[in-house]
Amino acid sequence: MGFSPPSDFEEVLAKSTARDSNNVPGVVLAAVDIHGKTFYNKAAGHAGVAKDARPMDLNDTFWIASCTKLQTAICALKQVEEGLVDLDEDISRILPELGDQTVIAPDDDAPDGFTLTPAKNKVTLRLLLTHTSGVGYEWMNPTLQKWRAKHGPSADKLQGKVAANYSTPLLFEPGTSWLYGGGIDWAGVMVERLNDGQTLGSYMEEHIWKPLGLNSTTFHLNKHPDIKSRLVPAAMRTEDGGLEESPAAVWLEDVDEHSGGGGLWSSVTDYIKVLADLVKPEPTLLKKETVETLLAAPQIPPNSSALEPLVGARGGAVAANAAAVSEPGINYGLGGMMITKDMEVLPKGTLSWGGLPNLKWFLNREHGVAAMYASQVLPPGDEKSIELSNAFFKEVMRLTKEKAE
Repeated sequence: MGFSPPSDFEEVLAKSTARDSNNVPGVVLAAVDIHGKTFYNKAAGHAGVAKDARPMDLNDTFWIASCTKLQTAICALKQVEEGLVDLDEDISRILPELGDQTVIAPDDDAPDGFTLTPAKNKVTLRLLLTHTSGVGYEWMNPTLQKWRAKHGPSADKLQGKVAANYSTPLLFEPGTSWLYGGGIDWAGVMVERLNDGQTLGSYMEEHIWKPLGLNSTTFHLNKHPDIKSRLVPAAMRTEDGGLEESPAAVWLEDVDEHSGGGGLWSSVTDYIKVLADLVKPEPTLLKKETVETLLAAPQIPPNSSALEPLVGARGGAVAANAAAVSEPGINYGLGGMMITKDMEVLPKGTLSWGGLPNLKWFLNREHGVAAMYASQVLPPGDEKSIELSNAFFKEVMRLTKEKAE
């Protein structure tokens, strides 16, 4: 497999985050072992590309986007542990919007450019958490955009309105395919409804943030000036390969509802505590059995038609895991993508995902290690960001194996 010598990654990191390198403006990196001990923790580069950008700091904050999904999945699985919902029941008992669904398909001969047919299968929590429910992302799908144009209101007017935003037709028959989408946003709504309308953020604070000592995580950036003051500005990759300041805000600072699929602002210092809990022998957030058989275990059957589109997925948040999806050997757990055979960057048994501005995390209980790479670079799947994050994850695994020898 060939891991780099000890000094190589530090050299790569320094060069990649050097001023005017046009690689990555700045990153915060952290890794923890099975005992929760941080054995790698570094801030490198600058917070953005402005001439007066300050140096990165370990306590900097980020829009963590789809890294939110892991915490929402934890909350959803707590409902399963408490017997409030079954993973495979018809979820319309709690989310009636997902009952009596239709499946949309592109059709150039149809008056509106699409056709709708009644769905035969029911949507379940397991399908929502594994992106096999048929719930899509409108911004990634032209057919849903055509449907929205006819039915309204426009998606931009629904930002922060979770249930309304994802009350769209399904993109395939539930359980028959895989497509990255808003299923985990629905899981967040489910958590709220099963807890008498308690907001998802309040539930997370009670069951994740306070127990683990997180103090820089929120859905409401505008209400937390300290968190906002440490926010890393987003940078955009230009067509010529350079970097410029992002012309638009990456996410809403003030929201009416909490997006369990992508609404959190947080720090690596906070997030690594969640990963550390999940990798230790006896987790506190969930039962050990829940983590090992559901959250971080393959959920898609080997003969399922959903595996092929997962393996072949490209673009969007999946591109952040391009090193893994470029070959077979992946599946999906209830907390993220599962690597089911040793690969160049990460080993078998790894649970991994990321966030749109090129944030990435992984955990592996067998090896007793977890790590996070955080930046604010657009677009998702930025090649230079992938190169650096892959180099970091390789270094983490090299150090882990070195410790075990």
